[in-house]
Amino acid sequence: MADHALRGTPGPVLTRAFEITAATLRALGSRRRLIGDGVGALAYALQPPRRRRLSAHLHSRAAGGLPPAEARRRARASYRSYARMVVDSLWVHAVPVDEMFHHGRIEGVERLDDARDAGRGAIIALVHFGSWDIAASLALAAGHPVTSVMAPVGARWVTELLAWSRRVKDMELFSPAAAARGLLRALRRGRLVALLIDIPEGGPTTTVRYCNGPVQFSTGPAVLARLSGAPLIPAECWRTETGYVVHLHPPYTPAIDDDHQAIMQRLATILEAKVHRLPEQWYPFNQIYQDEM
Repeated sequence: MADHALRGTPGPVLTRAFEITAATLRALGSRRRLIGDGVGALAYALQPPRRRRLSAHLHSRAAGGLPPAEARRRARASYRSYARMVVDSLWVHAVPVDEMFHHGRIEGVERLDDARDAGRGAIIALVHFGSWDIAASLALAAGHPVTSVMAPVGARWVTELLAWSRRVKDMELFSPAAAARGLLRALRRGRLVALLIDIPEGGPTTTVRYCNGPVQFSTGPAVLARLSGAPLIPAECWRTETGYVVHLHPPYTPAIDDDHQAIMQRLATILEAKVHRLPEQWYPFNQIYQDEM
């Protein structure tokens, strides 16, 4: 396959350290959240004032205006939630796939079953909200293999380690460069293609109205849907006190001549609703509004 699949494997020392960390977090149970809360609070405190102000401003704009104290509270909460998400992305490595439903559930899983039975796969569209790693693990637990795109995360060894952890659970990963062929092939094999759409890592984009402003979204899902005939399924995964919830919205199959911007606007409108309801699990750490850049 000459389609930039991510297959690099980190060394045995790194993988063993990762496994020990994941096993320790699993042994801690719900107490692992205290680690995330502490790391998130420290990360927020160490941010330059301008970055803390930016996060508060983005929360305020998304909400249509907030008192400064509430905007700052949401910004701090987002940092804690992001750290919890990172901790759980490590923790889930130690959770067997057949135990995932002890830690979460999928609302609308029959929509994945229907797509599989139709033989076309499905394109799952998510935004940077809640936990996309947990969403993938729950889909795998439901018997649906997942393919996605993974951009570099910091140093090369970090990217290889995270990619390895995801591949262990039968996730198929491609780099952003020239991934389209691999993603199309995955859909034709009946796999789920899961894509984060609100912070494009490359490729064509369009401007949509999202969280009260113009934001760039990737048009990748629209292109794949039109080429493959696979349905688009907007999805969210959020954390509760008792576990995670994945919600799958009704599938949407664009017509061959549908406009990419209109397709992505439809997805943006659906997905922003949960951001408004649970803003603390949204991660606005960098400028997203095109009219403020």
